[in-house]
Amino acid sequence: MSLMFENIKNIPALRYFEAISAIPRPSYHEKAVADYIVAFAAERGLDCYRDEAHNVLVKMPATKGREDEPTVLLQAHTDMVAEKHPHVEHDFLRDGIELCIEGNRLLANGTTLGADDGFGVAMMLAILDGGAASHPALECLFTAAEEVGLLGAERFDYSYITAKYMVNLDSAEEDTVIVGCCGGMRSKIILPITFGNIEGEGITLSLGGLSGGHSGEDIHRNRLNANILMGKLLAALREHTPYRLVEMTGGDKGNAIPRDCTATFLPDDGTAARAFLEGAASLARSFIVAKEDEGLFLKVEGTRVTHALSYPDTDRILRVLEIPNGVLQMRSEAPIMPEVSRNLASVRTHADRVVISLCSRSPRADRLDDICREEDALAKSVLAIREEANRYPGWVGDMNAPLVQAWQHALLNVTGKSASSTFIHAGLETGIITNSIAGLEAIAVGPNLHDLHTPFEAMEIDSFLRVYDALVEFLRIVNR
Repeated sequence: MSLMFENIKNIPALRYFEAISAIPRPSYHEKAVADYIVAFAAERGLDCYRDEAHNVLVKMPATKGREDEPTVLLQAHTDMVAEKHPHVEHDFLRDGIELCIEGNRLLANGTTLGADDGFGVAMMLAILDGGAASHPALECLFTAAEEVGLLGAERFDYSYITAKYMVNLDSAEEDTVIVGCCGGMRSKIILPITFGNIEGEGITLSLGGLSGGHSGEDIHRNRLNANILMGKLLAALREHTPYRLVEMTGGDKGNAIPRDCTATFLPDDGTAARAFLEGAASLARSFIVAKEDEGLFLKVEGTRVTHALSYPDTDRILRVLEIPNGVLQMRSEAPIMPEVSRNLASVRTHADRVVISLCSRSPRADRLDDICREEDALAKSVLAIREEANRYPGWVGDMNAPLVQAWQHALLNVTGKSASSTFIHAGLETGIITNSIAGLEAIAVGPNLHDLHTPFEAMEIDSFLRVYDALVEFLRIVNR
């Protein structure tokens, strides 16, 4: 382990972040980090349970005099979103994250940082390593596969949990304490397609340079979705010449706003198509609202094609790309924030089908039901199949609950700063866990993080240290 944090206080918490950053841990590949946590617990003689999903629960007895107090559950997820800049060579299955410090910010070298949710894992390890001098009995739950639909939390056996209170360490704003989150679901629209043998001079249009972001927490920031923008450009192209799609690839993760998209097509009139594309960059830039998307670029390349989709299949794909995207409805009462949203997350052309993946969010189950009906109708209209997976519940807590006040007091005691209670338009495992454990009271907290689910992801180091100190203070005063 390196000593990049040697001159910063609270070295243990940061060192643990550095340690887990060296372990490859993209979603579905949490075995190695689970091995690390199990070995960590064994070395300290702590009770540990691990399931087949690589969820790990570590229990720590209360400090002297606090044995009769209610148990507190700390929880964070071990997986991370694996995103990188196109020019960066990085194998998320083999390579650890290369950390960089720029002033007060901790970043990665061209990839996601994994502070979501590595900060929570690191803080819990530091606490389990004796970081809190006074605390009630603790249950520390490290869950897997959160970023792909909260799958680890769904599979865990909660009969192992006895806690009355829960602190989820998966927030991204120091001055808030979260008391509610969205439910959500993933869905796919699968269009059967048939390629025809036809040769000609095709065109590949590549779109990139967008900022992307978290499809829940950033969905209201008006950042462009590369797949939706490509759909708009292709729709505009039809006014100049008919064409047939050959291939389309855009986006990757359901919980990340797509930053790039590439489409290859065979135009009937190549001259007209190229004339349109000469002005396509200006058209694309006319859709920019957020300054973060100013890096938008288009690249046009000629390519020889030997097959293409039919005109009707091309039209069916474009119709799906016209689906309403982004914030679909805002809350009508405080806190004012998105109530319903959709992210058209990815488009992939295969030999016999095109798969378009979507991620939808709302705290209200009935609004998610409305989205299901809307997508079912769209799929039926384009002769496609809709599949749904990974639906999970939301969570609504009390903004003035004693647990909320305990955290607010702890942060105030440590930093002199207050924290307001709020809801977020993103999914948290607290939704599943509070629905699985009767009477469990929960909050979610964390340090200041930026540009989650993108290669620009950053964590404020001083905020990390303050929140860790506040967590130690919270454990000292909770139940008192």
